[in-house]
Amino acid sequence: MIRSAELKDFKGSGMHFTWSNLRVGGEAISKKLDRAMGNWQWIDKLGNSFAHFHSPGISDHSTVSIQLMRHRGKGKPFKFLNFWADHGDFIKTVKEEWDKVFSGSPLMVIHKKLKSLKRPLKRLSSRPDEIATELRRKLHLLQDQLDACPGDEGLRVLEGQTRQ
Repeated sequence: MIRSAELKDFKGSGMHFTWSNLRVGGEAISKKLDRAMGNWQWIDKLGNSFAHFHSPGISDHSTVSIQLMRHRGKGKPFKFLNFWADHGDFIKTVKEEWDKVFSGSPLMVIHKKLKSLKRPLKRLSSRPDEIATELRRKLHLLQDQLDACPGDEGLRVLEGQTRQ
């Protein structure tokens, strides 16, 4: 399939191992399973691209971002933060926005309602969750060290504890 589609790997950086079974000792496995690829049509339309494999955080897979040389998007995508659902005003905030009336097709109405939720949800957390931010930073440092020394059982144990 790769040959018939004339795909090639993008140049990349970041984590070498993109998957781990999250085990310790002799059962620990780290592999490079994930790839970012494109063909000449991709390059023709989007220019040369570059892949960056990020630390996996709490997942067993690394995320990959592809930097396009000719950017075709607007702004940063909205991401829902799970801790918002635990906030005392979450249901009230969602209900207020969802009760607003929008015109258009049903799909467009949903799109508009979700878009209108962005700012009120962001106000629920006026400052980043410092504990989560610090734990993510620590986890990424450990994962960088593990990527360099995948057999280090002490690091793997510490990564598992930090992930929890």
